[in-house]
Amino acid sequence: MKFGPAFKVMIILIAVFLVASFFFLLEDIVPASTPVPAPGSEQAQKIIPLFPVFAETDSEKELIFYPQLPAPGDFMIVEAGPLSDEVEVELAIDFPGSISHLYRLGGLLYAVVAISYNTEPGSYSLIIRAGNEEQGSDILSADILISDKEFLTSQFSMPASRTEGWTAERLAEDREKVRLARETTEPYPLWTERFINPLEGRITSEYGAIRIINQNPPRRHSGIDIATEEGEPIIAPNRGVVRLSEFLLSGGYTVIIDHGMGLSSTYMHLHELAVKTGEVVERGEKIGTVGMTGYATGPHLHWEVNIGQVPVNPEQLLDNELLWIPPAYVMQKIN
Repeated sequence: MKFGPAFKVMIILIAVFLVASFFFLLEDIVPASTPVPAPGSEQAQKIIPLFPVFAETDSEKELIFYPQLPAPGDFMIVEAGPLSDEVEVELAIDFPGSISHLYRLGGLLYAVVAISYNTEPGSYSLIIRAGNEEQGSDILSADILISDKEFLTSQFSMPASRTEGWTAERLAEDREKVRLARETTEPYPLWTERFINPLEGRITSEYGAIRIINQNPPRRHSGIDIATEEGEPIIAPNRGVVRLSEFLLSGGYTVIIDHGMGLSSTYMHLHELAVKTGEVVERGEKIGTVGMTGYATGPHLHWEVNIGQVPVNPEQLLDNELLWIPPAYVMQKIN
């Protein structure tokens, strides 16, 4: 069948009219000058979806953690959500370790989880329960595969003069002071920048090392020892509050800094102290100098990092994965 020129012109005019009507309708629904509203917003719900631009789906809750394959002595950063601020939240683990204060911001939950250096390699669980019987509850869970890790063993002697005059009562008092200092914390992160090394030097004893001193039963080293010349300045690796600054029998002159959420750092065997208990210190600020006070035979810094009372590898702090946890939107004054 053949069509005449008049028919072809009519078809073209109809096509042009339909296309023009389509764009006129589209402009009437979503004016070009109007910003595209966020998916799920009240404005977006009023728009007739000519095309599937917005997909209204319920946000699924997620639980993520890092590192993916932790080892004994590591700490993990955990994020979960979105979770309503109105629901109660509980985080549980079935391996030896500790959990920081739970920090909630913008509908998300953040936590730092310590894995004890005594943890056997294997598969474990991390579970978050959100809500209760009245609110309704959600359960988020993750399988945590903890890898194997070898720790060094060393054996050495310490002169008896280093413990002369020590008493069990005084040692117990010192341990309680340290425990309380690490327990006293702000519930939110105080750091806003990368963590830095408090001292450059030679590592003479690694974290988690199995040490036999004077033929006594083996003990684990809870931090790292950094050796350098006496008097070298030691700086705060990040912002925090000094929770302890005084002389202890075993630790010598000792400083403990609270970085918030239950994360603390400890500095022992100092020659002199440059900060006082209760002070706010900034990243890079001098807190003391290298010494050999307390249970030490040479000038060095014992640097320890704890989540609650559980020591973790201080060197992992310098990987700066803690920046994953955002600081509070509003700076809070520390009294």
